[in-house]
Amino acid sequence: MMRFLILFFSLFFLFCSCPIKAISLDDFLDIFGKEENVQKGHPGHTVVKISLNHQALYIVKDGKIVLATHVCTGKGDTTPTGHFKVLDKQQRKRSSSYGFWVKDGKYIPSDISGRPGAGWRYVGYPMPYAVEFLPGYYIHQGYVWPVPRSHGCIRLEWKEAEKFYQLVDIGTPIVIARTQAEDKRIGRKLKQPKSYKKPDPLPSLLVSEKAFSPY
Repeated sequence: MMRFLILFFSLFFLFCSCPIKAISLDDFLDIFGKEENVQKGHPGHTVVKISLNHQALYIVKDGKIVLATHVCTGKGDTTPTGHFKVLDKQQRKRSSSYGFWVKDGKYIPSDISGRPGAGWRYVGYPMPYAVEFLPGYYIHQGYVWPVPRSHGCIRLEWKEAEKFYQLVDIGTPIVIARTQAEDKRIGRKLKQPKSYKKPDPLPSLLVSEKAFSPY
């Protein structure tokens, strides 16, 4: 509070002794909000851009690309387009819609509505490094196929998912569109991951805590 009062009176005497000059909104935020934004982890000039046509994700920070990678989006039109922002982050998130019913060492893949009977418990599919951008929609770790394959979420490889998780904060803008300006310059050069060729992990692994570490 004291620092604010000192700044206020300093600016007051400055404006009173000099001709008044209009300042831009950015300059105003630099004077009054920069320190507060840094302390609160404000996303500032970081933006996430996702290209559906090129199955690519770019993170642009202060005009520079700090992450560019292939992703796997939803089949058909299941991944929404538009302007969003990071709503939540969970490093050890499990799906509330898809997973396994588990009982006595038996596993039945299903959605949460398909309880097979008494004594079965539901364990959601693992979604490591989950970043929510719309209620029920996440960017998270998963096999990155060369074609859209998810139910609407956006999948990243392990290393990229961890880096993405670290680079974004609550409130970071996310833009999802058919194409992005970075596609021609960078998107064409991205190498397609090959992890999708691996066999699916065993259900016993996916329902355990080991599912949140590279396997």
